[in-house]
Amino acid sequence: MMKFKFKTLTPLHISSGEELENGFDYVIRYDMFCRLDFFKLSKILSEKKQFNFKKQYSLNEIINLLKESQNYLNKDDYLYRLKIWKDFYDHVNNPRAEGQKFVREFVNSNNKFYIPASSIKGALLTVLNIEKLGINPNYASIKDKFVIRDSDFISYENFVVMLTTKRPPQISLICLKKDVEFQMSVIKNGNLDIKDFKNKLKDYSKYQINLAQETIEKFINKKNNNNGANLFYEALQNISSVNLEEDEYLLNIGFGGGSWFKVKKGKIPKVKSKGFDKEALTSVSFRINNNLNHIGWCKFKIEE
Repeated sequence: MMKFKFKTLTPLHISSGEELENGFDYVIRYDMFCRLDFFKLSKILSEKKQFNFKKQYSLNEIINLLKESQNYLNKDDYLYRLKIWKDFYDHVNNPRAEGQKFVREFVNSNNKFYIPASSIKGALLTVLNIEKLGINPNYASIKDKFVIRDSDFISYENFVVMLTTKRPPQISLICLKKDVEFQMSVIKNGNLDIKDFKNKLKDYSKYQINLAQETIEKFINKKNNNNGANLFYEALQNISSVNLEEDEYLLNIGFGGGSWFKVKKGKIPKVKSKGFDKEALTSVSFRINNNLNHIGWCKFKIEE
């Protein structure tokens, strides 16, 4: 059995597929992001006779009812409560703020957050430049099965609701914070050649970062630091300067890292724009203490 031991270098988001609406799915209370528990809400409203089950409510009426019902809720009556990044708080509470106010939820099981094995396995396949690590259908053998476990549940204290920079358009995400450690266990190696994997890990991210920077340099705008190319270049520069130990590796996982780190080595991602294929530039990042943090970066060690 092997263990992959990770430490986040930048905020990390792995989407559950849910987009949470302000006032309907979540509220800001106790200076925290509070995910509503509709079962508890229904019980409370029923007991207090605040809801007429014979009436057909409009969406706005339901939202107003939920807002009023907050007075009956205690801290333990929510599915979970998370810390809030100031920029997100200001954005949600500013009626004139542009951009979406829904929050993309982090993957969870019964409202407990974790890192899914599928996200790590996908990153491995990308680095190795192969399509599968498991059983060959032409010669099936259980010994060839590759099995990696999800991480253990990660404490809510390690998560925060954050707002991205303005390029691309701002979005709000539940993110695992920087400097958080988690680990995954590989209980069957399958066809994974660990020596080959380590060799490819050493240069994959560095190669793709350099390729991205060489490509976007021509789009740099010296008069506009908020230009998408400028932001992407700065964020990549910050991650490329990270110091790693001899047995440590860089890996980008989850949402928003950009197709630069989700494609086979050497390919330059393309996007459709006005009927033409153009090189992809922008990717999700956050401004933290004046430093630009490109999303999804971890360093990790392999313990055999």
